[in-house]
Amino acid sequence: MDIRKTILERKSTREFKNRYVSTDILDSAFELSENKRNFACSANTQAMIIEDGEHVAERLDGMLGYGGYMIKAPQYIAIFSDPVENHLMNTGYYGEMLVLSLCSLGIDSTWISLPDDTDLIKRKLNIDSQKVLSGMLAIGYGKSDRKVEDAIDTGENYSKTTMHVVENNTSTRVRPEELVYHEKWGNKITYDQLTNLGLQDIFYYARMAPSTLNRQPWKFLLKDRRIYLAIKKDERNKEQADMLDAGIMMLYMDLLLKAYNISGKWIIAPVSAQNYGIPNDYFVAGYFE
Repeated sequence: MDIRKTILERKSTREFKNRYVSTDILDSAFELSENKRNFACSANTQAMIIEDGEHVAERLDGMLGYGGYMIKAPQYIAIFSDPVENHLMNTGYYGEMLVLSLCSLGIDSTWISLPDDTDLIKRKLNIDSQKVLSGMLAIGYGKSDRKVEDAIDTGENYSKTTMHVVENNTSTRVRPEELVYHEKWGNKITYDQLTNLGLQDIFYYARMAPSTLNRQPWKFLLKDRRIYLAIKKDERNKEQADMLDAGIMMLYMDLLLKAYNISGKWIIAPVSAQNYGIPNDYFVAGYFE
């Protein structure tokens, strides 16, 4: 999978054709995502295909989705985890890997917002599992066109590509320099500094990561040869959104750093935001070193 091409093609789809995704494609997506199931913790994360999309949409309408609006799709993927620490972060990481894998295979998708009481959803769908329903995706073939034209010519540097981004179901993204602080919180990095560090292209693509309600809650602090990821807390006090968004961004950074031959790994550790002058309305999800 060309991660740069896939990131630029990825979009959140709200309307799907009445056409099922084949078992072969689904199996390929799961195979591509297999080694991402237990990133942040040993949550024994599992995914289940729900085939009868029309029945699901009827049963769950008004219960989940943005503002209670249930996105109708021919199929859904339900993600289950053991209720251990960081299992939601793990779900974001693994679930978004499924999204990118499906996208690379020509399949559209979107995350579905879950209610606080996910056991109610399991009961509505007659799912007998001791695990927590931690994430849900709508999948299928979107009614709208795909997002990028001429995306095959990605090259190694986004500034040299021949890609044309189509204004179709896309959202405004902040510039790479607006995402990153250098050495000290609030000290914005410059384009030249990012380029000299070999990180300009990485953050160009990383900023495309999806987030709850497109709130783009992340900031990075480059300090002590580490990349710290800070997440702005959801104003609605939704920890689920914070942790899912953190896991999604960690996946993007993992895949992009690897694509640019930068080795290292994420450390999920209790790091006090105050130690780095980070405001109280952010939390440090972890750091890459």
